[in-house]
Amino acid sequence: MIFRFLRDRRAGVTVLAAVLIPVMLIVGLVLHDVTMVYKARGEAQTAADAGAKAAGLELSSYFGVGADPKGAAGQGVARNGASIQECSFGLSGDVSWITVKAAKPAHLILMGGKQTMISATARCYLDPSPPVEN
Repeated sequence: MIFRFLRDRRAGVTVLAAVLIPVMLIVGLVLHDVTMVYKARGEAQTAADAGAKAAGLELSSYFGVGADPKGAAGQGVARNGASIQECSFGLSGDVSWITVKAAKPAHLILMGGKQTMISATARCYLDPSPPVEN
């Protein structure tokens, strides 16, 4: 009886489809979540880069007034749809630096539709060398 069932080829495609369709749906969900994580990572990196550049321009004697680099970083990050997590700046020798960490939410289906925060960090260096005069 068992051997007859194994040799029978009728409805073999139905069994194969019954196994493969759920597997393909799970693979699709995993690919969706991975894509959402990479998308959020790219957007967070763009926001962190914009925030670091805005803070750097604020500290620069050529472009900004140096009054509020953290506020400028926050505006640069917010304009890119992310939230600022950290902003620090300092001086190392003759070079000033600004570090901005931004976060962007990613909605993951496999985690029950929960939202997770993906973060990225950017750093801007300022060289105080004077402009070259012609």
